[in-house]
Amino acid sequence: MDILKCKAFVTAANEGSFTAAGKIMGYTPSGISQLVAAMEKEFGFSLLVRKSNGVVLTIQGEYIYPLIQEYIEKEAAIYEAATQLSGMYKGNVMIATYASVAAHALPTIIKEFTDLHPSINIQIEEATKNRIEKMVTTGKADLSFSTRLSNPSFEWIPFATDRMVAVLPKDHPDAGGDSYPIEKCRKEDIIMPSEGDDADVREVLKKHGIVPNIRLTTLENFTAINMVSKGLGIGIMNEGITRYWQTDTAILPLDPPTSIELGICLPSLETAAPAVREFVNFAASRIKDICS
Repeated sequence: MDILKCKAFVTAANEGSFTAAGKIMGYTPSGISQLVAAMEKEFGFSLLVRKSNGVVLTIQGEYIYPLIQEYIEKEAAIYEAATQLSGMYKGNVMIATYASVAAHALPTIIKEFTDLHPSINIQIEEATKNRIEKMVTTGKADLSFSTRLSNPSFEWIPFATDRMVAVLPKDHPDAGGDSYPIEKCRKEDIIMPSEGDDADVREVLKKHGIVPNIRLTTLENFTAINMVSKGLGIGIMNEGITRYWQTDTAILPLDPPTSIELGICLPSLETAAPAVREFVNFAASRIKDICS
């Protein structure tokens, strides 16, 4: 069935006039009349009664009108679905992420995802919590792999917990222990990564009422760990950061045990671009297995 004829019929019936329908559809009144006439010929009965002041539905037209309208709506739904599918398999996804997640989980996820969707371009930027917050809030990043961002309306999909550890010089008095008492941070020189603004570390210390004595700040955690190895202070960080680096330090869990929750955070999964939504759903289905 010709969708253009259907639209001409429904528009003329709605407007009660070939002239009004023509203005809406960009046709002359005669053009609309011809489209409806062709449809009537195809069906074998009249759909509209032509009057001097317009048109009205025939009995047959009244019966078939809702069916034709439903047909038009289905065509619109088909095109909408096709547009979404087209967007789903094309596009860009910008990820702001903790370095620990970027090193451990994302390589596998991105490899598997891009094998399935080679037309989707994935970009990642490793950043601190504060930087990630700004990127996602301003739209520079579509989503984050991090601890939960501060906006309570953001979508949150948790996938793992990562315990917090103390990184100590090998000759530190507590280096041979099973854990490091967090209270001892009150008298330690702290080397703070993330340019001295690691939100997760500050939150842990704040929870215990500790105001850190920050001796040095670094951009990267690896730099902080190397400074610890030279006896310049101690570091507090999540264990995932230390997992792939061989360093001359002692790494101990905190006492009492403390963990951060990692997850995928984005403004809205429902309103995200199709490529972003497809990636988030894929990542959420795989990342727990990778992190376990």
